[in-house]
Amino acid sequence: MRVILFLLFFTAFTISAQTSDEQLAAQYFSSKEYQKAADIYEDLAKKNPESIYFYENLIQCYVQLSDFKSAEKLIDKRIKRYQFQYAYQVDKAWILHLQGQLEQRDKIFKELLEVRLNSEDEVQILANAFLKRRFLEQAIGIYLNARKYLKDETLFAYNLSELYFQNGKLKEGTSELIDIASAEPYMIEEIKNRLALAYQDNTKYSILTEILLNKLQKDPDNLACSDMLIWSFSQQRDWRGAMVQAKAIDKRLKEDGKRVMDLCSILIENELYDIAISGLEYIKSLGDNKSYYYIAQENILKCGMLRIRSAGVAPVNEVLKLEKEYTDYLKLIGENWETVPEMLDLAELYVYHLNKVDKGIEILNKAISIPGVSPKQMAACKLQLGDAMLIQGEIWEADLLYKQVEKAFTNDALGQEARFRYSRLCYFRGEFLWAQVQLDVLKGATTQLVSNNAMRLWLIIQDNIGLDTNDDALKIYAKADLLIFRNHLDEAVRLLDSIPLLFPGHTLTDEILFAKALISEKKGDFKSAEQYYLVITKDFSYDILADNALYNLARLYEFNLNDTAKAKRMYELLILNYTGSLFVSEARKRFRLLRGDAIKEQENSN
Repeated sequence: MRVILFLLFFTAFTISAQTSDEQLAAQYFSSKEYQKAADIYEDLAKKNPESIYFYENLIQCYVQLSDFKSAEKLIDKRIKRYQFQYAYQVDKAWILHLQGQLEQRDKIFKELLEVRLNSEDEVQILANAFLKRRFLEQAIGIYLNARKYLKDETLFAYNLSELYFQNGKLKEGTSELIDIASAEPYMIEEIKNRLALAYQDNTKYSILTEILLNKLQKDPDNLACSDMLIWSFSQQRDWRGAMVQAKAIDKRLKEDGKRVMDLCSILIENELYDIAISGLEYIKSLGDNKSYYYIAQENILKCGMLRIRSAGVAPVNEVLKLEKEYTDYLKLIGENWETVPEMLDLAELYVYHLNKVDKGIEILNKAISIPGVSPKQMAACKLQLGDAMLIQGEIWEADLLYKQVEKAFTNDALGQEARFRYSRLCYFRGEFLWAQVQLDVLKGATTQLVSNNAMRLWLIIQDNIGLDTNDDALKIYAKADLLIFRNHLDEAVRLLDSIPLLFPGHTLTDEILFAKALISEKKGDFKSAEQYYLVITKDFSYDILADNALYNLARLYEFNLNDTAKAKRMYELLILNYTGSLFVSEARKRFRLLRGDAIKEQENSN
């Protein structure tokens, strides 16, 4: 019994002493007292020859002390004892490498690369040993050789891709990932994410495109490669290439336009309407018996309308073409509660773009009277009808319609929009103080567009009513503003020209220039509009309309004058010089799109 107790006590004492030594060695190692740490680790390693932990820490101590002889001796013992654990031979090569003995190091490398291992696990262990000592090329060699003698060219593809990317070999790394995608299509999204990390900037996607095209030449039915090619084109903003590929897959799989529709949704979201329309026309061409036919038709109309709204002013032939598409659609589908949105859009074309206000009013009244139309749709019709009445000169009718919507939707975005239009009407009538009261509330509107518009109009009133509250000049300007809204452009110009004559040196100078720029845009005289905006940005850079003029100028370059470089420059100036501007957010978005940043993507269910 005493012997047993003694043995138990001795064992506990030994374990306690070893633990204490281990902690002390770790403390010395942490404080970089490597000789003291090495002395203890040598003793621990002798007592625990199986311990990788003590071995590794002792090797590190020897390296820090440049005691390579002791390191080699320790490793040689391990190699002799564990002949087939090749990681120790890698350690030997590492120690030789640190001493600059490259010839002997390379001899070990050669021997290890010629070893035929029996399993994937053994290959992985040896490759990891090389990676541990930062021998990336040798780890790659181990994987590639293993593919040959294990007779499987797909092995270790992900490991190899990571190593290639670390070594800056994008092409090789990409090829490995594409092989994975081809063999395991469910990995596509993960592979896209990995490629996005590896490439950093969009110019690198040309590598991916080249590899995919080569693979598709050999295997045209490789759907994984086709899917990734669409994505690659998209990352490079080669939307036409993406669309061509989407159509090709759609035809091959007989998807009835689903894949093309997914791409069109991304394009519409990012205001790439022309290419979206080409895809939607393809879907329509598949026939009206297909699932996406009518959705495609609706989106063609939507794209046309959004394109005109973006440009502000569109060529008459484009507007007339869109008008015909809307009328044809409504004849085909019918005028009912489901097609009220299309009726609203057609009325917008008549009221704001074709100067056929009577036709617009007729359609809006018809939409309002349709059984089953939702309250919100009816409110939207009334707001547009109010504008049409205002253009016709029926000011009190417009007043009534705006108030009806505001009352029905007091706490809704529609109600806020109605309140803004009523405030604008008060401004047109010269009721500036009352308009300001309304606008002051709307500056905090939940809808950004309403908030921005309210702020701009409030500032115009605030900036141009004299200290003695003399508002005669502003009344003339407001009348001219109403004439511009009603499309009586020449009359508006005459009124604007009268203000400097009647009120020399008035603060409305920049507002007059801005109004003339808008008139020029409406007339399609974009060069004159450009000059007016440039004067404002140069001579009135400190005034309330400077950022607005800069933003309008940028859009003029982008959508009407087709000068992307200048558009980008104007957006950039706005972002940099007017950080508090209401237009900064949109300017930043447009700048990024023009610069070629990756666009917003929607979840693809393919």
